[in-house]
Amino acid sequence: MKLKGYVNKGVAVAAATLITSATLLTGPATAATQFPSGDAYGFSVDWSGQWVNVQRLDEITLQLCDASPGDKNKATARLQGYVFSNGTAKVKTAPAVFQVPIGDRKCWAWRDVFLTYFQDGERLDYARVAFYGSEEPSRMSATRWVRNPFAAP
Repeated sequence: MKLKGYVNKGVAVAAATLITSATLLTGPATAATQFPSGDAYGFSVDWSGQWVNVQRLDEITLQLCDASPGDKNKATARLQGYVFSNGTAKVKTAPAVFQVPIGDRKCWAWRDVFLTYFQDGERLDYARVAFYGSEEPSRMSATRWVRNPFAAP
């Protein structure tokens, strides 16, 4: 298992990488809330997590699948947050990149990932997973936004 951590301008993401060939989340990840999955252009995303507070989504498990793992167009995913700060809201993309490497395994999973925004009173109102092929990033798709229950309506 690899452990990667990223901190960049008030956003932090850490991930442990697991290889999987299944398409359903199992084990500890099932205790978290299952979020809407996404499927487009031969790529699919399945994810879950647990909201901790107004700034943090914890215990994220993300599974990314590529229908054609042998080609150069690698399935790629990034977490995105709809962040409110100082009277404005905008979509921010976390610096961590999740990618299915070229090979014979169609699906990879990452567990124990977290997403947090912590600068200048930032509030993480929603989160989603954006996904696309590494050779065609303009054909990005995304899961539906998941609302943070700790954020004010």
